[in-house]
Amino acid sequence: MMSDSPTKPHIALVGTYSDDFVKALQVDNFDVERCDTIPDPKTCASALTVLALTDGDHTLSENDINVLLRARTVLALFRPSRALLETVHKATNTPIDIPSLELADELPLLVYIANGVVHITSNNVPSEAKVHELVQGALEKDGKAPPDESFSVSTVAVEPHEQAVLSISRAVSAAQNLRAFVSNLDPPTGVIGFKKGTLDNTTRITITWLAWRRDGHYNVTTTDPAYIQKYDLNWYTDFYSYATGTDCRGKTAAEFTNAGGVVYTVAIDRGSLRRSSDGAPRFLGPTSGYCGYYFVDCHRTGNHAGSSMRMLSYQPRGLDSQSGTTYNYSIDFQQDMQMFNNNGNSTYTFKAQYSNGFGLDRFQQHQLQDSAGVDFSVDYKDYYDHWVDPEFDTQTWWNPGVYEKVNREGWEHWIVREYLPADNIPINGLTLFSSSVGKHTLTSKYRSSFSAFKSNAWRTTSDDSTTHFQVAWTSYSNGSGWSRTLDLTWSL
Repeated sequence: MMSDSPTKPHIALVGTYSDDFVKALQVDNFDVERCDTIPDPKTCASALTVLALTDGDHTLSENDINVLLRARTVLALFRPSRALLETVHKATNTPIDIPSLELADELPLLVYIANGVVHITSNNVPSEAKVHELVQGALEKDGKAPPDESFSVSTVAVEPHEQAVLSISRAVSAAQNLRAFVSNLDPPTGVIGFKKGTLDNTTRITITWLAWRRDGHYNVTTTDPAYIQKYDLNWYTDFYSYATGTDCRGKTAAEFTNAGGVVYTVAIDRGSLRRSSDGAPRFLGPTSGYCGYYFVDCHRTGNHAGSSMRMLSYQPRGLDSQSGTTYNYSIDFQQDMQMFNNNGNSTYTFKAQYSNGFGLDRFQQHQLQDSAGVDFSVDYKDYYDHWVDPEFDTQTWWNPGVYEKVNREGWEHWIVREYLPADNIPINGLTLFSSSVGKHTLTSKYRSSFSAFKSNAWRTTSDDSTTHFQVAWTSYSNGSGWSRTLDLTWSL
């Protein structure tokens, strides 16, 4: 009798790995095979979900890499040698300069193909976490509640073996699943001066700082998994680069520019920040509604170019329409790219196109532009407007804001509404950059805001002589950003 259970993803481990990593793979339902040598890609690729290499003394040819990636095998490279990174870069022809990526010793570089595009995951963790000044509301006035000032807390990155397995599982899922959008971004085969690739800006946010513990204590750090809330940032940036105006092959930046050449790079941001299913649910207090945390009321992502690139435009640029509490936006990009084919002997006009319409329920998307790039900010807008009042300086958040009056057992009081939106913030945006040929720096930045609300029906150690409505909020970010290099060069 055949089993109805799904086939376990098969991972081949070549090299030396910790017992914790192997056990974590098995817990995550991987079929683990330890190998002394690299399996032959020509005979095993179709049955191999993940190939993991470590210690830097194992290598693959360009052909091996192509065979494995076309079979949707995920490459997990721990401490890869410079030579292997250069081979992967040549084989994938991605604009992401793989050899220059900063890699952690215990975390893998992941390389895989999804929907015909090479994905690169360098594994990231948050670098900054800050609890902001406690804010309280009373009938008499609003105010900052002294003496609690803003302070930093631990980013609490997960253990390396857990982070490695988490990222590998994400890559396996992405490699096996197809997505659809309306686009025409790949020129025909034979057109000169095109590169594409995707950066996976994925990370796990783990919050162990508790605004209020069940016993009413404010500002507590916990190790109890029943309280620790987790969020997954799955942010993907697709890069499509087009060398236009002149044959780009073998030219220096000055030669290319003087001949009228321009490289256009389209950066498409997509993905989400969402609550993880393996973390604690939103905490509502010892009695339901006494508090509510954490609620993601803002998430911001953006790409910012170095001095050798210039941002030309971005989309969406504003609201398209509104239906009740749903705000609708659209991205509709198209541009003629004057390229070359026939080994550079003929001009070819390629019309690059990308379209995406999306709606946000009780959230609005805004843009923060500077000279180098733009941040797309998705902010809560219903019982209060986070974009207008990000630091809770007005009465909107509490009067009545996120609170509702209830009568329980003959007692009329205010509680935190339990039906604030689920934590699942979509990421959508497109930015167009221009440059010459060469290598260029691009920095990816994100910042997420997590709010905690307390009812004035629950007295805690953060109250003074009056029991207040209070909000404490914390932000997680990658500080000054993850800086990467784009390799926009083409050889003869």
